[in-house]
Amino acid sequence: MGKKPLVIVQVALVVRNLEETIGKLNEIWEVGPFDIRTTEIPDAIVHGRKAHVKARLAFAKVGPIDLELIEPEEGDNIYWEFLKQYGEGVHHLKIPSENFSEDLAYYQSKGIGVLQSADTVRTSYAYLDTQPLFGVIFELLQRKERV
Repeated sequence: MGKKPLVIVQVALVVRNLEETIGKLNEIWEVGPFDIRTTEIPDAIVHGRKAHVKARLAFAKVGPIDLELIEPEEGDNIYWEFLKQYGEGVHHLKIPSENFSEDLAYYQSKGIGVLQSADTVRTSYAYLDTQPLFGVIFELLQRKERV
């Protein structure tokens, strides 16, 4: 497997309150409109164990980058862990995938583990354990055809 090009399509922040953060962003910059939704994944894998993950998400375009805000609600997940350890802030950078299993195997071959992952109807994703290497988590995500 050769090197993978790095393409970043999203910056994600973990926050305690979506509405407050959106308000602050709009007070300083023109950000939005935001698409707000709740995601619930009953069979995510967190640190190698099955876990329930529920979070409120808000998405907006900021130039060519997608901005995602994540407010964790329920379950054991890496969003809560991040808030406890670092407080609010940049949680991950998203890198797109056309072949999730192949790309994941590539990163694992480089010694990079997975913090949290799930295979849903719409996406396959894995938060790569890159914080020790780069000070930020990278999320590998492949969108599936709409069902």
